[in-house]
Amino acid sequence: MNDVVNDGVSDVVSEFQPARRLRGIEKSIIRQLFDRAPAGSINLGLGEPDLPTPQVIRHEAARVVTEEQNGYTTHAGLHILRERIAADYPHLNATPESVIITAGSQEALYLLLMTLVDEGDEVLLPDPGFVAYPTIVRMAGGVPVFYSLPAAHDFAFDHAEFRRRLSPRTKVVVCISPSNPTGRALSNNDLAEMAVALQGSAAYVISDEIYRDIYYAPNKPSSIAEHHERTIVISGLSKSMSMTGWRLGWLCGDEAVVRSALVLHGYVTTCASTISQKAALAAWTLEAEQARQAIRHTFRERRDSLLALLASELQLHAVMPDGAFYTMLDTRDYGDSMIVAETMLQHGVITVPGRAFGEEGEGFLRLSFCVEQSALAEGVRRMGEALKQMPMINHRGDFVTS
Repeated sequence: MNDVVNDGVSDVVSEFQPARRLRGIEKSIIRQLFDRAPAGSINLGLGEPDLPTPQVIRHEAARVVTEEQNGYTTHAGLHILRERIAADYPHLNATPESVIITAGSQEALYLLLMTLVDEGDEVLLPDPGFVAYPTIVRMAGGVPVFYSLPAAHDFAFDHAEFRRRLSPRTKVVVCISPSNPTGRALSNNDLAEMAVALQGSAAYVISDEIYRDIYYAPNKPSSIAEHHERTIVISGLSKSMSMTGWRLGWLCGDEAVVRSALVLHGYVTTCASTISQKAALAAWTLEAEQARQAIRHTFRERRDSLLALLASELQLHAVMPDGAFYTMLDTRDYGDSMIVAETMLQHGVITVPGRAFGEEGEGFLRLSFCVEQSALAEGVRRMGEALKQMPMINHRGDFVTS
């Protein structure tokens, strides 16, 4: 602490402290591990598709840059783009006024939680779940409450657990399907049970559907919006169209909520990138749909290859994902997930400790299959070398001696 004297007046200058809402909030474990990875590491950590953005979208972006003026759009975004997004949600009776185009789906999440959550409101979140959920809830002054997706059942939805965690103080429920980090999708029956549990509640559901177009069953997973009227969907093109850096997402739902969120969006972002919005219109073409199918096919092949390698080379169980591009690898026999992830990092493989996603994730590593199959094979080989240097323990935490 330093004393600075100005004209005989002593001012106390202390070390910088962020606003209370930001105290204790740090860079996510995912990013911390990524930033410390040695050169040449195989990245099975970050959830970023390595596939190219479909050509039809890239070509349209190039045309827009060279041929058109690209000033601000309205705060909510291009009307024609909002029309196309609204048409994808007939169960919400959506109109263009029900949609805001955002700088990725994470901005959409931020806008909704800041709009809906008051000081002390409870927000019901999945455990395990995306690392940003509880962080943004705390920024908004809310109280994160977690409904477990039990590791003992491969992170399947537990109807009774969900009901137990609901309370009269629940203001918002967050639902993600397919899941980050588990890749599990909620069945139509799961979603119907969730809606039944919410009957009589004033809670809004935020349905995170950023992975809903990456699925491995014959049909696209259902949405809670088909069952619960007070649902607001967040989604985008980052994952399904390999457009993470284009920052193109949206929220869609109740027009009163959207109008309030739009005010905040205007101050935070003004509008999403005009070039990305115009290029995104090509995502509703036949060429883009063919690209989606090809992307799903590639990820399905990688999923099957990775799970086979994990079983044959490591003799460890991994959860079979229904969608997204993640699996959860059971490493409980090797103890604390952070220690296991750190050991993997020393051997040149980036993974994410399950504890980053909640208590149910402890004892697991989240692995992403966003790399080519040759890199998956080398990554698993390196993981095997790492595990050979770790003592095995049983699930009670006792060292195995024989």
